[in-house]
Amino acid sequence: MRRVVLRGVFAFTLTLALVALPVAADDTSPSKSKAPTKEPVAKAPTFPGYIFVTEAVGEVVKANDTTVTLRVTWYTVQQSRTGNNRVNLSSRSRNYHNPFARTTRPAHVVEHHQDYNLDYLPQSLVRTRTLPAKTDETGKRVPHTQKEIDELRAPDGAPAYASSKLDVTPGTYLEVYLIRDKNIPDEKATDADLRIKYAFVLGKDPNPPKDIASPGKGSGTTPPASPKKN
Repeated sequence: MRRVVLRGVFAFTLTLALVALPVAADDTSPSKSKAPTKEPVAKAPTFPGYIFVTEAVGEVVKANDTTVTLRVTWYTVQQSRTGNNRVNLSSRSRNYHNPFARTTRPAHVVEHHQDYNLDYLPQSLVRTRTLPAKTDETGKRVPHTQKEIDELRAPDGAPAYASSKLDVTPGTYLEVYLIRDKNIPDEKATDADLRIKYAFVLGKDPNPPKDIASPGKGSGTTPPASPKKN
């Protein structure tokens, strides 16, 4: 009788152990198979409520974190050089001078420049058309890693490569994509309504005009003081 009871207890205990094993395995499997969470990919900014107006290329006269004064050189017919010849950027004129474009100056035209004050939006981006150079500790140019290239292309969907407002200094050639509030009718829109969507750093003018501010003026930096003469 005692053997029968012991056999029954042993069989019951074994059954409980077999049932508990899958449960224990289920409890531990999620922690082992849990995949690491991926960081969300940064997306390019959007500009709801704005419409594209035009693009232009010019030379930076002065700049800060909120505004760029851009000098645009225009081609105009010589006979029209009377009265107020200021060209409105809102007119979508394409007759501006681009020093990086292979174009021939049209015949019977003259060049004249105008300065425009253009504001950034909070989500505006400064980019560069070319991959920034990378150098080692000796100053020798070296290739970027793919990770570095991907970081420079961020955020996802933004054109070209990342740059900074610190690169927008007097004498910089800049290409700007300009937008405005879509609620403003075309007939009432002015250059004061234009905002910078993207600003592309194209390069530096090796011989900037004398009246363009020296680096530091309007750029949020202070030029070093001249050494005192004894």
